[in-house]
Amino acid sequence: MSGGGEAEAVAQQITYQHPAWYARRGYIVVSQDPRGRFASDGEFRPYRDEAEDTADTVAWAAGLPEGNGKVATYGFSYPGANQLLGAAEGPEALACIAPGFTGSDFYDGWTYVGGAFNLAFVVSWVEPLLALPDALKKGDLQASIALASQATNFPGLYWTQPLESFPLFKDNDVAPYFFEWLEHDTRDEYWQSISIRTRYDRIGVPALHFGGWYDSFVEGTLENYAALAARAGADPTRLQRLVIGPWLHIPWAQHTGVRNFGDDARNRLDELQLEWFDYWLKGEGDVESWPAVRLFTMGENRWHDHDAWPPSNARVEEWHLHSSGRATSLSGDGVLSREGPADEPPDVFVYNPGWPVPSFGGRSCCIAEVAPMGPLEQRFVEIRNDVLVYSTPVLEQDVEVTGTVELVLFAATDAVDTDWTAKLVDVDQGGHAINLCDGIVRARYRESLEHPTPIERNRVHEYRIRVGSTSNLFPARGLEQQLPDVRHQPEQRPAERRGDAPAGEGRDAGRLPRRRQTVAPAPADRPALESRARKGPGKGAR
Repeated sequence: MSGGGEAEAVAQQITYQHPAWYARRGYIVVSQDPRGRFASDGEFRPYRDEAEDTADTVAWAAGLPEGNGKVATYGFSYPGANQLLGAAEGPEALACIAPGFTGSDFYDGWTYVGGAFNLAFVVSWVEPLLALPDALKKGDLQASIALASQATNFPGLYWTQPLESFPLFKDNDVAPYFFEWLEHDTRDEYWQSISIRTRYDRIGVPALHFGGWYDSFVEGTLENYAALAARAGADPTRLQRLVIGPWLHIPWAQHTGVRNFGDDARNRLDELQLEWFDYWLKGEGDVESWPAVRLFTMGENRWHDHDAWPPSNARVEEWHLHSSGRATSLSGDGVLSREGPADEPPDVFVYNPGWPVPSFGGRSCCIAEVAPMGPLEQRFVEIRNDVLVYSTPVLEQDVEVTGTVELVLFAATDAVDTDWTAKLVDVDQGGHAINLCDGIVRARYRESLEHPTPIERNRVHEYRIRVGSTSNLFPARGLEQQLPDVRHQPEQRPAERRGDAPAGEGRDAGRLPRRRQTVAPAPADRPALESRARKGPGKGAR
């Protein structure tokens, strides 16, 4: 069973083989529209009805003629989440699931990231893929024309201010949930009641999880696997397997951004999924002998098998940020090294929300042409003085980073709130700087997503930025840590909009207050960058 409406169905067919491919191999394939979408009746309320509706459909599908009473589900993104929500309802006929490229929580890592509204993803998803089809379904011609005329207006729509009155949606009476999401800007009961992670104890079916290092939901995919695998233990009836490739949210291919990851990175998930279904629905094959975790290591461009996530043979390494107070831009003197903190001056720069640092590539969804996605050249932003760049000397030995990277930042601002972002970048032999992973934290959410606490202006606070998970081999050359003052405005919501700047001032750089940002040296006993390095056969990881 798969589903998600016409737009989702098109996306599923871009990535998966056509349902006829599965049918030729002995399967009855059911494609379902969520409640209120396209051919389904009712009102579409994102996430709210999917658990019960998925479980009902599984029970119905089990009784189809010529079936054997066992049902498996597949689908990625929103349909991937639907599978996990439905599995938590415990439908008796559900034999296994295969959730791909999906999250673990609809606030954390989906609608918001580190407390910042995930603007590029949300707007480019809601406008053409949710609001426009809903207007067409209602027969509202005027709204349909208005929405269709703006369906490719990206990044133009990202500059809409204030978001709370988003005219394109409000004036056309569509997407009421968009405004609910803005209103619930903390991880409150609104979000907790629909979270997948709060249902882990109720999910007891085998699951094949898969995703991509450049997918916007990869952290949730990893969390889903790790949490369910821990609960399953050695129980073969709750078997969990994980596959992560070097892919975007869509499509899944060896060519991603400016990188060609080789033939091993081709999309073979349909074949893998078929083996999974054959075992659990037909009793054929042996998926229990599969490695628990298969990860594609970029840079080396090879698959590696592991026993867990994070890999049990990985160790945490600490790297530190250094400079003489001039880490601003690629022309600065910022250094990333294993040497501990020293008595050094802070790095100071000015954040101008009217002229934000642009994003090139990264993790977003769902269409690369309208939301920054994938591995791309970063030198275009590194030349700016409102970006701090800390680079290693040329590496004397190969370093493999497989795990989750976290930046411990000590910083101050003269704003009432601000966003701190970071990205890990791989510098290749040609001097090209290619992004690997990135993260953000809105200052008031530094301690909790549920209970934000204000910051004190010009006081140094500690921030822990989850830069993200990756698997990458850095050959003996260099890597760097890049610190833009704020993630590109079209991708994240500027903190000043809920701070002390008047709302609705548009993109006039002269009318939005500039902010002085200061990155201070870390205390002597604290790391700056924490990552997991793994020793593998034939190379020494440091």
